[in-house]
Amino acid sequence: MVTAGYIERSVTVNGLKLAYQEWGDPNAPPIVMLHGFGVSGHMFDEFAERMQDRYRLLALDQRGHGDSDWSEAGDYSREAFVEDLEGFRKALGLEKFALIGHSMGGLNAVSYVNRYPGHATALVLVDVGPESSKEGVDNIVRFTRGPDELDFEEFVQMAHRFNPRRTLENIRERMRHRLKPTESGKWTWKFDKRFRQPDSGLTVGWRLSSDELWQLFRNIAIPTLLVRGAESDVLSAEVAERCVQEMPAARLVTIPGAGHSVPGDNPDAFTEAVASFLAEVERGEFPPRAAAAEPPLERLVEEQTAARRRGPGMLTLILAGAGAVIALAGIGFAVRKASERRRERRAPVRRLAEAAKTAAPPLPPVDLELARARAAETVARLADVGARGTKRARRAIDEVDLARARAAAAEALAALGETGRHAPEVLRGTVQRVAPAARRPAKRGLARRALALLPAPGRRRKSRRFGWLA
Repeated sequence: MVTAGYIERSVTVNGLKLAYQEWGDPNAPPIVMLHGFGVSGHMFDEFAERMQDRYRLLALDQRGHGDSDWSEAGDYSREAFVEDLEGFRKALGLEKFALIGHSMGGLNAVSYVNRYPGHATALVLVDVGPESSKEGVDNIVRFTRGPDELDFEEFVQMAHRFNPRRTLENIRERMRHRLKPTESGKWTWKFDKRFRQPDSGLTVGWRLSSDELWQLFRNIAIPTLLVRGAESDVLSAEVAERCVQEMPAARLVTIPGAGHSVPGDNPDAFTEAVASFLAEVERGEFPPRAAAAEPPLERLVEEQTAARRRGPGMLTLILAGAGAVIALAGIGFAVRKASERRRERRAPVRRLAEAAKTAAPPLPPVDLELARARAAETVARLADVGARGTKRARRAIDEVDLARARAAAAEALAALGETGRHAPEVLRGTVQRVAPAARRPAKRGLARRALALLPAPGRRRKSRRFGWLA
């Protein structure tokens, strides 16, 4: 049964006239109620009638709905709804209040608590969560985008087919607040007709990702009651259970015999659940949420699959960027450590080299020009001796027999071969002692060229002119 124990009021907020219904004692604790899409504040009539002896109840017709003005600019964003509620609060001088939101109004309430924390002392969300079942949403859209003008009783019959849980009398009373007469004698919906035009370009609410919506719910720290209709096709039981598990202080109540429109489908059970919750909050007895149990494996797999389809979110990207920075820092640290270890391994070798340089006795300075002159003199003498020896050898050949000459030649060659093997080593040692003293680039080059002309010890070197040298 619906009574008329309320007062119709209005207030101007953000340039729009916003209508609302007020129930109960103005000095009682206030409750602000936000309806769902396509209806008005009168959807809470049965609940307000049952609670008016304990609270001051304020049912707001949100912009574009009920008897409130439509937005000429077509601004029905979530931010616009939230600012309307804040302006409504200020206009009525409400500092603290309980907040109830159904469906679209529930999302507006969630956004308001995130945007303006500190005013709402308790939150009741009616059949709404971070995710909605597509089938239920499509059913609502088809119903609200049905015929635009009908006889009043035709609308009543259409609404009854949509929600057969209600009696015709109940629906008839509800439709009086949702319809208005036209000049043609027909009736039409009160809410902005552009919502019923698919090509109008109007959107309601926000365009947030699923992760962002879930985070808004998780941010709510005040006591929260989530009420779900047991027969709802909009809010699934799985989403509702997960929602209260992930919110800091929330409880789930399922109302039997109710679909999406819980307050009117089963007003007695709905009122009892909300009244009990508010009484606990007022006494400070609302229990904190118990530790959430581990979700089942099937849910984890399902959530992971959905996350992969959505792609990385903003938080994932941020964490990935932070991980890349940390990884680069780690690589730089590892490279620096490896470089330090290499320097430590090379340090003994450098110290030995420096010690050898320090311990080596300094060589006396050598006059290279004098050395060249003496070398040339020695070569000339050797050439002269060689020439005299050759003459003597020829004379000896004439004086001795051939057999003795061969033996003598063999002995001479053997002696020369032994001396020749040691000569490069002697000369190499001399050049090495001279080379360090030649500090100028030209002198160092001369010493290196001298070393290059000598064969390495114990190795045979092919001469272009003389064949193999021992």
